[in-house]
Amino acid sequence: MTDEIKGKIRGLLLAAIMVSSVVALSAGPAAAAVSTGDRTAPDSVAAGETATVTATATMDSNGGPLTLSESFSGVASAQITDVSVNGASTNPTVSAADANGAVVTLGDTEANADVEVTYEVTAADSASDVTITGDLTGNGTVDLGTTTITVEDTQTPTPTPTPDPDGPRGAGEYDTSTSVGEVGPGATVFQGEEDLTGTFGPDNVELAALQKSSGDNEGILLEQPIPQDQPTGAYTADGNSGSAGVVLQTPRVTDVEVQNNDGGDVTGSVLQASSDSAFVRVDYNYQNAEDLEITVEDEDGLDVTEEIVTGSTELNDESDAGAGSPGDFDVGYVLDTQDVDEGEYTITVAGVEDLDFGDASETVTVNITSDQQASLDLDSDEVVQGENLGLEVQNSPEGNFHAVVIESSDFRDGITASQAANIFRSVGDVSDRGLVNSDGPVDAEDLNVADDETVADNVEYAYAIVEIDGGNGVGSIETQYLDDSSVDVDLYPASSSGDVPSYLDNEAHTTADIGGNSPVLPDLLDTDDDQSFEVTEGDVTLDSPDGTYVTGSQVDVNGSANEGVDEVAIYVRDNNDFELVTIDGDDTISVDGDDTFSEEDITLSNGNSLLQLPGTYRLGVIDEQDADLSGDGNPDATLTTSEFNSGVSSTSSIRVTDTALNGTFVTYNGQVASDDSTIDVEGQAPGKDSVVIAFVDSRGDAAATVLSVDDDDTFDEEDIDISSLSEGAVTAHIISSGRDGVFGDTSLDDDDLADAIRTGSTASSGEDFASGAGTGDQVRDRILANTVDDTASDDLIVNEQFRLSDGLTTIESATSPVETNGTIEVEGTTNRVPDDNTITVEVLDQEDESVTIDSTDEWGNNGQWSVSVDLSDSDVEPGNYTVESDDGDNTDRASIQIVEAGSLEEEQPETPETETEAPDTETETETDAPDTETEAPDTETEMPDTETEEATTEASGPGFTAAIALIALVAAALLAVRRDN
Repeated sequence: MTDEIKGKIRGLLLAAIMVSSVVALSAGPAAAAVSTGDRTAPDSVAAGETATVTATATMDSNGGPLTLSESFSGVASAQITDVSVNGASTNPTVSAADANGAVVTLGDTEANADVEVTYEVTAADSASDVTITGDLTGNGTVDLGTTTITVEDTQTPTPTPTPDPDGPRGAGEYDTSTSVGEVGPGATVFQGEEDLTGTFGPDNVELAALQKSSGDNEGILLEQPIPQDQPTGAYTADGNSGSAGVVLQTPRVTDVEVQNNDGGDVTGSVLQASSDSAFVRVDYNYQNAEDLEITVEDEDGLDVTEEIVTGSTELNDESDAGAGSPGDFDVGYVLDTQDVDEGEYTITVAGVEDLDFGDASETVTVNITSDQQASLDLDSDEVVQGENLGLEVQNSPEGNFHAVVIESSDFRDGITASQAANIFRSVGDVSDRGLVNSDGPVDAEDLNVADDETVADNVEYAYAIVEIDGGNGVGSIETQYLDDSSVDVDLYPASSSGDVPSYLDNEAHTTADIGGNSPVLPDLLDTDDDQSFEVTEGDVTLDSPDGTYVTGSQVDVNGSANEGVDEVAIYVRDNNDFELVTIDGDDTISVDGDDTFSEEDITLSNGNSLLQLPGTYRLGVIDEQDADLSGDGNPDATLTTSEFNSGVSSTSSIRVTDTALNGTFVTYNGQVASDDSTIDVEGQAPGKDSVVIAFVDSRGDAAATVLSVDDDDTFDEEDIDISSLSEGAVTAHIISSGRDGVFGDTSLDDDDLADAIRTGSTASSGEDFASGAGTGDQVRDRILANTVDDTASDDLIVNEQFRLSDGLTTIESATSPVETNGTIEVEGTTNRVPDDNTITVEVLDQEDESVTIDSTDEWGNNGQWSVSVDLSDSDVEPGNYTVESDDGDNTDRASIQIVEAGSLEEEQPETPETETEAPDTETETETDAPDTETEAPDTETEMPDTETEEATTEASGPGFTAAIALIALVAAALLAVRRDN
């Protein structure tokens, strides 16, 4: 076979390995996520020289499989040199490399592991640079990009002239059995070779005088003997690329495989002792330099090569006659396992002389046994119902198929036929699974189970067919379909067939390799092994809601469940059975991968009418599987207490309370200025999504709007427009539809009621709501009659009253007299809205010229405002002044007296502060505010009395009375006399 043909075959093999590794990963468990990845390589390499490339990856917190896929161009050959996880070398599941690319697949890699793959590429004898493109594949892909290694010599690095065909290594005689002889121009030599001779070039340069022609360490000599760490690459007579010389490479054994007589790979596994021969097949790269030798030792370290290896123990690019064709391997040895003891054997292959170090040697093991019985190993002897339990079939030859069985008496009550068929999971080395009844294997969909029967009444057992692959057979059990008790798992002998075992073939239950006529496996064969494990009942908990629930309110529903519980159902019980509570219309809640479940903003009372009624109940959560007693795939609508408690479930007490309502409107001094025509409201309405806000004036005009209630059960709104109302007394109302969601005995919702109040028209549901109402009292009566006072109503209402009037800002008092460096404290009342309005206070002299000014936009709901006017920075003279307040629409004035600084510290007649009473332009309405704490439902609701008494404030007008004026004149005269003195 030519090198070209062999190269093509190897390329095809590598491509097949790459595809199969990707397929295997996609068909297996969810791959791990690759957190980061990188690739490092030298910048340049000489033609024919070897460059070392390192690919690194960091796994995420999940761990799992990982695949490195690389594609090459400009590469003559490639070798995987090391694969390590967290610094420790490991054997990958797949490892292959050639001139076209490389692929390495790791199986179950631990979480957060650092993975490093090292390989070497030899630059081709061409002008092309070496390019490497690839990626790391887990649960997602990390693109490693393209790495280019510059090939410095564009000429072929193979030394000239062409090797002499008369010698195996290009010149004269060479003996591969002793590794002694002559090498000529163009030969490949290896690190560690000792007894080589040869001359090169026109000057007959000795081998030891050849110089490295390019790359790192350019110009160094090729020492003799060649050191094991001599830098690889081209060495020539004059140190120039293309001149006569040799190429130095690293010797490697690239693959060793122990095969049974069927060609199955049992490396590191079990080799059944038998009269048939077994084989050791090897790939290596130094056939032209040295023969390959096999050595076998038993578990005591005793060399048993001559006892177990038949034929030659030293081969070179050939197989022993008894080993047949080596196939894709370079050599093949024959093993005779009949007369050796059972135990673990160590097999080493290496060069016969110099090349027995490092990668030139490889060691594997195989466990030889004459025991024909396989064994079964379980990952644990106790699991929580719902966990997956791993199993492993051991001590069986490669390629065998075994039946693993669980009898129907261990099935969980209430499971369906399809669930029973999935007791063994389709993972790992499981090639087939299913159910067997008295007639043999049966499809789950063909199984007829009567209403008064269970699946276990119609099935003998569930089975899985497990193939021995890579030394053992791996499977898994889904324990959520098994009874919470002790469960037996039986392992049966391997089929003599290399296909699906004949004893599970529908038409082969009476074949000779089984014996007997019964189609039921336990009646046919004794088990090879059996194991038992305990299944314990799992737990589910409901963390929220807990304690108190306000009917109609939104809550989060969450909790936890043990592994294996895929869905849970919520139930509520009063005094009788448990009743299903739907969650946003769904019967169940899915359990997440972290074994928790959660649904947000759920109106629990919509899921079951029982939760709309105040009272104390039992709220429970149960595994959906245990709630589906009817077997229709959905939880039953009701469960008895016994049925509920017998499943994986838990309960807690919950107290359901009625909806509530309270709130208040923001006014100032009991008024709202018509100049502002807006009002604010805030309050709480537990259990409601929205409330209606309504206003009615004395003429029967009305305004209404709907406000949303936040998740914390509060509502607030600023600047509600009431500009459509007339000035005078106005009643304000907050109305809730209670727990039934409609008003009174009607079908009105919040929007219907607000629209009916606002328009004064017949409600959309047909009730004659406000038609014909002429006064405020009539409108209010209609509101009450259709809400809180209606038959069997659970509606709630909060009532308040305020006065809508012209904007008014007045000065109630101002400090007088005040010293020229003092502070004037000005106080007053207003019905304007703070923040939106500013009250400016200005001090004016007798010519109405401004002396100083200050302002405020802050005051409380009582309308009381104050401004402190500092005179210390104003050049003000003693005398009579005027203080003026201005809110932008209304002004008021008060007179003050400013005196010399320090004069008020001397004794003087006591002068009262100037009191300025509000002009008699508006009368103040004395109205008792309604109680905002409203009990629900009070159908006898008393509305505020709109016929309020108006108290008129006496005012003698601005200025002084005659007596006060006389006193003031006397005080002024005394002050003038004292100034003269």
